[in-house]
Amino acid sequence: MTKQPNILFIMTDQQHFDMMSCAGNKWLCTPAMDSLARDGVRFERAYSVNPYCVPSRTAMATGVMSCRLGADNNKSGMAIDALPSEVNDNSMGKVMKRAGYDTFYGGKVHMCESLAPENAGYDVICKDGREKLAESCLRFIQQKRDKPFFAVASYVNPHDVCYVNSAKHGDDVQGLLKLYEEASSLPLEKLPPLPDNYEIPEDEPEAIKDALSFQKYTPTKAMREEYDDRDWRIYRWIYHRLTEQVDREIGRILDGLKEAALEENTIIIFTSDHGDMDASHHLTSKCIPYEESVGVPLLLKHKGHIPSGRTDSTHLISTGLDILPTLCDYAGIEKPEHLLGESLRPLAESKCVENWRSYVASESDWFRMIRSEKYKYCAFAIADKRELLIDLENDPGEMRNLVDDPHAKLVLDEHRAFLTEWSTVSEDEGISEYNSVANK
Repeated sequence: MTKQPNILFIMTDQQHFDMMSCAGNKWLCTPAMDSLARDGVRFERAYSVNPYCVPSRTAMATGVMSCRLGADNNKSGMAIDALPSEVNDNSMGKVMKRAGYDTFYGGKVHMCESLAPENAGYDVICKDGREKLAESCLRFIQQKRDKPFFAVASYVNPHDVCYVNSAKHGDDVQGLLKLYEEASSLPLEKLPPLPDNYEIPEDEPEAIKDALSFQKYTPTKAMREEYDDRDWRIYRWIYHRLTEQVDREIGRILDGLKEAALEENTIIIFTSDHGDMDASHHLTSKCIPYEESVGVPLLLKHKGHIPSGRTDSTHLISTGLDILPTLCDYAGIEKPEHLLGESLRPLAESKCVENWRSYVASESDWFRMIRSEKYKYCAFAIADKRELLIDLENDPGEMRNLVDDPHAKLVLDEHRAFLTEWSTVSEDEGISEYNSVANK
């Protein structure tokens, strides 16, 4: 039997897919993340199951669509009293513990009580998701042991970008005022440019406008209405710096892994729970089915097994559904029968995979989304109940809604059928409200 590899699962919070220099972003430098891409594979089409923190993390920990568990937004996700037994017994930490691994969970949790590390199969826990996390993680993985290790390092940043608006008004939350003052002092040419899709689409569904947040720290609606071009460029500069901060912390773990001669037999998986709108469409934060919110980075490295320096721009990945089956595959155990996701190992190792999924789904308390090879389709349960259909191949910035375009009728019908199909496969009991939109 092949010796089980060590597994290191690194996660950031609120980092969209382009927020890495290895993805072509010239306005930041992320050497740690870049090293994973250089020595492994970068998946360009990875999507969060739900672009809220709690639902996304719940899905990754269980391999189950978040709304099936009652985690359709942050509040409902934290309020879950109990998970179904098959889900609870096969959550990430318990599966890896049962597979023979020593387990560690460090950093941000933001999940219901059943999935808190002390209840979910983890031997060692570190509650700090900032500067102390690297030290705690390295102390765990560098121990002499007879078993392989499974370590989760869950970082808070670049989530602190949520506090930019507070800093703009003079409040210092998580030390962000200093960054804001530095950004404000810079000449315009030193700030990142506005994104290509900075403008608000003329035919944006009312549902998206109605869903904008009035949160204390990130009043998305007010920011959309009040921020000028320079405000947004300051926001973007701070987002880039926070990403560089967390990259340095990740680099500490990767350096320590190498120094301990553990790099050869350790699989590293890196992703984020969801993205951030990052000034696209004059928007900030997450929770919206635009690409910057639902699209996340995904890197896998296993030296000597995963071909280095490869970018997969073809396969559609669900981080919420596929990461747990991937862990099972590398641990040498069968994935639990109720899981709908697939192992990413064959794709990562550049093996031929037939009949990979033709679409991936995301959802929340107010939308259902299907992302196919070329298109994105959304149905909304609020406001005017309009739909959204985007040709991502020709309109990657999502500026034109094709729902009312007669030339797109066949594509629209096809994606409505995809949503109906997925709702059956995934046992989505709330789908009737969205199907009524498509059938109106």
